[in-house]
Amino acid sequence: MNNLMQMEWYRIKYNKFFVGCALLSIIYGLFASKSYIADLTTHKDAIGIFYAMVYDSTVWLVLFSAFVVLLIGHDFTNRTIHLEVVAGHSRIKIFFSKCLIYLAVFNLLMLLGPVVGSIRMSFQLGWGDSWNHDALYILRVILFSLLLNSAVFSVCIFFAFIFKDSAKTVSVSMIVLFISAMCIAYAGPMGWYDVVPWLRFLPMNQIRASLAYSLSLVQATEIALSGIVYLLLFIALSFQRFNTCELK
Repeated sequence: MNNLMQMEWYRIKYNKFFVGCALLSIIYGLFASKSYIADLTTHKDAIGIFYAMVYDSTVWLVLFSAFVVLLIGHDFTNRTIHLEVVAGHSRIKIFFSKCLIYLAVFNLLMLLGPVVGSIRMSFQLGWGDSWNHDALYILRVILFSLLLNSAVFSVCIFFAFIFKDSAKTVSVSMIVLFISAMCIAYAGPMGWYDVVPWLRFLPMNQIRASLAYSLSLVQATEIALSGIVYLLLFIALSFQRFNTCELK
């Protein structure tokens, strides 16, 4: 499995689209971070910049999902997965090596901009008065982001193994993520949470909930369970589909 993961990472790190997306995220962090100063309320420092950039990352979530799921689709289109099976690798090792690498790549692209932006603005705004507390806050947000971003992207992984086609996978994934984003944007103001309570537990919504500076044990548990349940559900469904499908 280690060899498969090394091979996946080697292919991705030299992929021009990956390099381009990583540079785009870095450029966004460097040049867009200053524009968030006007939006700062409680924390007028680099911590506040980090909060604002993660809170406003829905567009990037959709964009980077499209890129990473395109790579998975290409593995089917180019018969890469078929060749790995023919070479004697077990399906379970192929599946989890791809999931781990693609989830890592997706999370890297998602967090690169906010991290770069907050570091850049720290030279102008500083990190705040309580470094220990703020460091723990950033660590907590990063850990929740890793879990919840992975949960969101697991839906795209599921579509990739359902369709085994780049165009269909990207199209359906973008439609589902766009609808989810619209639900998050309008559910609160239009009172949809009262009518459809489970919308509150969508990982995309919980990403914003996890940014609160103070979370109770109940809130933290709710956020964690939302990510874990969605992630395990769609990863399990994806593996079941991959383990029984015919590769051509």
